[in-house]
Amino acid sequence: MPDTFSVDSEAQPGALVGKLLTSACRFFAVCAGIILILMALMSLASIVGRTFFGKPILGDYELVQMMSAVAVAMSLPFGQIIRGHVIVEFFTSGLPKRANKALDIVASIVLAIAAFVLSWRIALGMIELQGNGDASMLLNLPTWWGYLPMVPSFFLLGCAALYTAWIDFSGTSSA
Repeated sequence: MPDTFSVDSEAQPGALVGKLLTSACRFFAVCAGIILILMALMSLASIVGRTFFGKPILGDYELVQMMSAVAVAMSLPFGQIIRGHVIVEFFTSGLPKRANKALDIVASIVLAIAAFVLSWRIALGMIELQGNGDASMLLNLPTWWGYLPMVPSFFLLGCAALYTAWIDFSGTSSA
């Protein structure tokens, strides 16, 4: 059976680390897709309830806000491992291939650092929110619940960025 993600030739590494990272990134992306589907179904149910019965789903905006943030964070690692992020080559298109590769390495390292810092800071914020009992207004959902899946998502993004930087730096083929 062919791979459903044929665009990700970069994400088919021979090394065990690459395979594990790719699997984890795919799992997070699938979870993000499931969250988006559930969010769409909930929004549809709320709109139908509001339109026909005058009873929307209580707190649907709160849930959409939390679920959207989680889905975006969970999809970022897969975008990195398949090198699917948007790259603007306006200034670099005339540079030699080696210079572009060096810029890609630097960008991946900067992304890794930013992702690890975000993971750390989100974890600290989550712990603080849990400690002070912060909750959503209508549903009284603990706010830290939305932060929980973001911590490993940004950590995984950092790992994926380091891996892609290593592949570029070492010049090894990841296919």
